[in-house]
This record gives sequence, C-alpha cells and structure tokens, in this order.
Amino acid sequence: MENSSFFEKNKAYIFTLLGLGLVGFVFINFLMIIDWEYLIKYTIHIITGGNLDGVITPPDSNYKAMVNAAFGPNYEAIAPEIIRASNERQLYIWWVFVAEIAIFCVMYTISGRKEAVIKNPNDQVEVFSLFHRTIIWLNVFIVITLIITGFNITWSLRSEGGYIPYILRGTHEVTGLVWFPIWLLMSIIAFKDVKLLSKNSLLAKLVLPGQYKPMKRIIFIVFVAMGAGLLTSGFLIWFLHPDAYTHAQFIQFKRALLYVHFGSSVLIMFFLMDFVYSALVAVKGNLKGLITGKYPREHLEQLAPDVLADIENKKGKVA
Repeated sequence: MENSSFFEKNKAYIFTLLGLGLVGFVFINFLMIIDWEYLIKYTIHIITGGNLDGVITPPDSNYKAMVNAAFGPNYEAIAPEIIRASNERQLYIWWVFVAEIAIFCVMYTISGRKEAVIKNPNDQVEVFSLFHRTIIWLNVFIVITLIITGFNITWSLRSEGGYIPYILRGTHEVTGLVWFPIWLLMSIIAFKDVKLLSKNSLLAKLVLPGQYKPMKRIIFIVFVAMGAGLLTSGFLIWFLHPDAYTHAQFIQFKRALLYVHFGSSVLIMFFLMDFVYSALVAVKGNLKGLITGKYPREHLEQLAPDVLADIENKKGKVA
C-alpha cells in the first residue's frame, strides 16, 4: 500500500527520469561518437583548476604542441561529433517535434479539452498582475525569437549563408543577452514552491498563485536548469568568439560548450511544448486569462482550486 501510494505521488518524476535515462543511454552508447572518457577527464580538469585549452597531458613533441595550438588537443575526441551532430540535427530534429505533436494529437483525441461550466462570467478573479503578464509575455516572445533564430543557425548549411542568416544569427545573440533578466524574473515569479519554504510576504506577492503538480514542477525545473545552461554556454560562446588570439586557446572549451547549448535547447523546447499543450490547448479559457489577468471564479473553482485558495488566503492575510 505504501509503495503504491509513493508511486502514485511520484510517478511523474519516475517516468521522466526513466524516459530521459533511456534516451540518454541510447544516444550515448549507440548514436554518438564522442570520446566520453576524454570529455569527463577534461571537465574534471577544468573544475579542479586546470587550463581551458583542453591539454590534459603535456605534449611530448614540438609537433604535438603545434597541433594543440592550431586545432585544439585531441581533435578526434569532440570535433567530428560536433559536425555529425550538427548535420543530424538538420536532418532529424524535425521528427522529434513531429512525434511530440502526434502524441498531443492522440491525447487531444482521447481526452479532448477541459472546460469549466460558467454561469456567472462577471464574477472575475485577478490571477496575474500586470507585472506577471509583462514577464510572461516577454518570455514567450523572446523564447519564440530564440527558437526561430536558433533554427537558422542549426540549418546554416541549408541556408548557405547570406545577409538574412547573418542578421538572424546576430538577432539570436542579442536576444539571448536580453533574455537573461527575463529568464531570471520568470524563474522567480514561477518558483511556487518557495511558498512552502518561506512565509515572506514580498515573495508571496511576486510568486504566481497556486501550487505545482508534479509534471508542472518538472517543467519549471527544466526551464530553470536548461535556461541557465543555454544562457551560460551561449554567452561564453559569444564572448569567446574566435580571433587570432583566442581561437587556439579556447577551441576545446567552446566545443564542449556547444554540447551544453545544443542539449539544453532540445530539452527546454521539448518540455515547453508539453507545457503549452497542457496549459493552453488541453484547458479552454487559459489563454484569455493570460491576456487579461483575470478568470471567472467558477473556472478556478473547477479547474484550478489551488490557485483560487492561494489568492483568497492572501486576501485574508491582508484583511
């Protein structure tokens, strides 16, 4: 009985970890040619204070030293995988999202849309303040811009260069810098679990009302973690743009950063698509509330009682 209860309460986390573990195992063992032993040693080397140039073992000849300086050490460990991964992303990444959309279509066919029975539409409750809506919609527009311009970089071989891809790449870099404060604010206002950790009234006003269900909590954690990975790796890749002085010195470090950036982008998009479906497609009326900030009380009573209870609790404390 206890095991069943534990599974029911935590099955979203269990299934997510099993799914990511299975996909990760298949990719690492069968679909990737990267030298993982070297990458792990290199990561430990950096964490323990080693140089970023990727030279773990000092060269024993002038020729190896020149190769390290010109192309980065152990070229075969990472570089061919980056080229292969870039090509495969152009060919196959479509199918990842096609498969996810197909799953959503099946779910929609089976379950349809949840819709509250509204008899008194004029009884409105404010859920999102103007500040909340500003952050949410800025985050939406910036993420869409990053996805579009990021795909331009992913399919750069197909676009064959030119002025438009050049502008899109620059837009991606500038938008990434702009996204940092928005991502940070979004992470703060969406940190609903902070209400379980702190009774600070200022935090209660900043954080969105309601409590997380397991799957929504997973999406929040992925948004924060993968967003941090995207921003950190993207900024460093941009900051360490190669020139005559930095190219050889940091080339191996940038190769490793590309993995962080690519991996974070795929994961965050996968989970964000799940959030968009569950929040907007699967539940009727949510989009209008995100625009106006208000929902009919009956909508909240039937579909989001935790949000209504949180709002009324805050009002009770203020009164």
